[in-house]
Amino acid sequence: MRFNPPPNWPAPPEGWVPPAGWTPDPSLPPPPPGWRLWIEGEPLSSVTETDHQRKHAVRSFWIGIAFFVASSVAIFIASRNGGGVIWYGGLIVGIASLVRAVLSYRASRASGGPALTSRSMAVVGIAVLVSVVAAGVAASSWVESANLTATVGSCWKLDGDDAVAVPCSASHSYRAIAEVTDESQCPQQYVGTVEGDAGKLLCMADD
Repeated sequence: MRFNPPPNWPAPPEGWVPPAGWTPDPSLPPPPPGWRLWIEGEPLSSVTETDHQRKHAVRSFWIGIAFFVASSVAIFIASRNGGGVIWYGGLIVGIASLVRAVLSYRASRASGGPALTSRSMAVVGIAVLVSVVAAGVAASSWVESANLTATVGSCWKLDGDDAVAVPCSASHSYRAIAEVTDESQCPQQYVGTVEGDAGKLLCMADD
């Protein structure tokens, strides 16, 4: 049974359940003729659980989006700088949170909770689109970084005292212009060398 306050009474606080032995305040207007204060329906505990599931779904969704986007940004930055931390843990947390959000929302709907409004659906769609775009850009940058080779035409930047290969579309300082076996064979405009493949040297020029 569920408490069913009449429309001419003030709305009770959310989640309020009349205690045992409760009677209406005499100052309240009489309910409409035939109005039932108790009706068949979900117990209050189920309604409260539905609200909890919905709130959990919203919270998990935004946590998942935040971790997913942050991880994508971290991967993009690391791949553009020739190394760094690839935040796989953040991706896992983000995906797990999004899965929990979907499960909680489905449980809320199964318990009689309302569906998302069209405005909420639009916000969810935009958030998911941003996440997908961020993940796509990060994945593309990571693949480009993973396929870097120490060959003529490759791009490099200084990381402390070391030269590291980076995608040529990223910020860089040098480009390999020749591959030689001895530094004396480098073109005149070279500014230094790095080790290439098979014991050869790459001649670097400012770029």
